[in-house]
Order: sequence, then C-alpha cells, then structure tokens
Amino acid sequence: MERGKKWVALIALSILFAASMPAWARSSRPARGREDLALPSASSLPVRRTRISLTANLSVPTRQTDRWGATSDLGWFLADPEQLSAASALLMDADTGAILFARHHMERRSPASTTKIMTALLILEEGRLDEKVVITERAAAVTGTGLGLRRGQQITLRDLLWAILIKSANDAALAAAEHIGGSEEGFVSRMNAKAGSLGMEGTHFTNPHGLDNPDHYSTAYDLAILARQALRNPTFARMVQTREAHLAILTGRNGKVVKRMVIRTHNQLLGQFAGADGVKTGYTEQAGRCLVASATRGDHRLITVLLNDSRRWAEAAALLEYGFAALGGRAPSLGVSDGGSTDTPRGEGG
Repeated sequence: MERGKKWVALIALSILFAASMPAWARSSRPARGREDLALPSASSLPVRRTRISLTANLSVPTRQTDRWGATSDLGWFLADPEQLSAASALLMDADTGAILFARHHMERRSPASTTKIMTALLILEEGRLDEKVVITERAAAVTGTGLGLRRGQQITLRDLLWAILIKSANDAALAAAEHIGGSEEGFVSRMNAKAGSLGMEGTHFTNPHGLDNPDHYSTAYDLAILARQALRNPTFARMVQTREAHLAILTGRNGKVVKRMVIRTHNQLLGQFAGADGVKTGYTEQAGRCLVASATRGDHRLITVLLNDSRRWAEAAALLEYGFAALGGRAPSLGVSDGGSTDTPRGEGG
C-alpha cells in the first residue's frame, strides 16, 4: 500500500514539473540550441517580392570575402601584373576617368555579350519601357542564351531590358532592337553612332547581342568608357546590381495567357565582393570569357574590363581590390602597359 502511494506521488510530481517547463524544452523535435529562442533577425524574416515588370531584389554587399583570393592573393598581382591571364585588361576610376592599370587595353577584341551594355543604354535613352513588344520570327530564331521567346508572344520593353542585363538573353536583345530601331540594321546603326559620340574609336558593332562576327569588336578602353556612361543612368545602375528578376510573357490568343519567369544574374561578384554593383558578363567560344565589372566603396567607384580571361572572377576581384588600395594610398602605381597594341586581335566575334 505504501509502495502504491509513492508511485502516485512520483507521477504527480512529474506532471507538475512538465507543466512548468518552457515550450522549447517540451518539444519532441531535437533541440538546436538556445539561439532558437531569440527573436528572428531582420535578415531571417521572409522578404516580400513584388512582380518585376516590375521590381527586383537589389544586391547590397555588406562584407569582404576571399572567395577569389581578392585579399590574400593580391600579392601575386602587385609582384607581377603580367601574370594576368586576360588578353586585355583595364582598371578605371569611374569618377575621374583616370586609368589606374591597363594592359593591351587598345587592342580590338571580341566583346561578346558586354555588347549589351550599349544595347541597354540605347533602350533606356530611346525606348518607352512600358510598351509591349511583339516577338518576330527573326528574334525568336536567335541562337545562344535566351528566354526561349516565340513568334507572336508579347513582352514589355522593360522586361526585355531585364532579360538583356540579367540573363544576357540574345532573343530579348534582338526583339528590343527591332522594336526601337525598326530593324536590327537600323538599331545597329544607332549603336555605332552612339559609340562614335562617346569617343569609342576602337569599336564597331554588327548586332545588338554580341554573337560572333568578324566586324564586331571593341577594346577594353572603349568598354570602360561605355560602362562609365551607362552607369550614370539610374535605371541602368539599379538593374545591373540586381541578382534576380521576375518577368511576364504574354502568350496565347490575344496575349491573354501570362507566362511568368524568374531570371538570375551571371555576375558572381554581386553579393560576394564588397561593393560590387555591376556590370555585364560575356562569353562566346571565339571571344572567351569577358567581364565588365564595377564596385563602389565610400566615395569611389571603379570599373574593370577583362577580355578573353579564363580567370575573370579572381582577376576582377584582384584588380578592384588593388584599385581601392591605390586610391587610398596603400598600393603603388602600376601604370599602363600597352605593349602589343598593334598585334592581330584574337577572338574576333561577339
């Protein structure tokens, strides 16, 4: 009898103890640590994303990273800049236009999809972004990276611009060019006129997307001039620092069916290199890997251009890191190397 009373007392005490325990301790799920009890931080709260025709999630880098060895491996660049694998390279102070470093920067080379910087600039200067563009058979047939657009579909010029800058879509570039220029040829004529007005003496365009063509070329110096001009446009500057965008394509009879699509940037510096805020990647088999990149820290914005560079991310990070150090008086001046500027250009084509 006494033994039974003891069991009853033990059960009662167990019930009282369990009731007094906090909810996290009673959970049947494995404990993950006391930090689970803290209020969620702002970064962990769900982000509301509105449709982009729209809106985009901007990249706001908050810290430096060594992902490409930008800091720890800067020594190799300072010791011997000729170790750069880029066929052409340039680093420019975007505020003053001063060249902080350059190598073969006047050589004519294939710019690949960095061409789309010019395409985007003309769209912003001459187009109405809310207009709907009807996709032609010619635009739908463009090869390479694209949205998979089909003849008769409709999409706003704004969404085409997002696709051009974020996804590097060739079909979007041609569709926008036809819409603004009346034809691809008409738009390309405007591209070359704009290049002339900007002093891009080593540049000639044959298309709005950058696919290979022997008469389609530019220089690292010219592309830096172009990027510097384009970044002065607030809409362009906002778009090229965006990592993700939502598009809407109108299909079906009378364009009443909406096909939604999410696109993501090819620019690996965004969100990974402190201050990175643009600009455009490019690649074709003939051009190699190309990059026009920008970054801003404090009052300084830098632009770097790398053409035909198999190590474009690491070398862009090193050049930008060097530039900020040089502007702060913490790195020596490396000057300009323009040797070989009369060499036959490699990688002719977009």
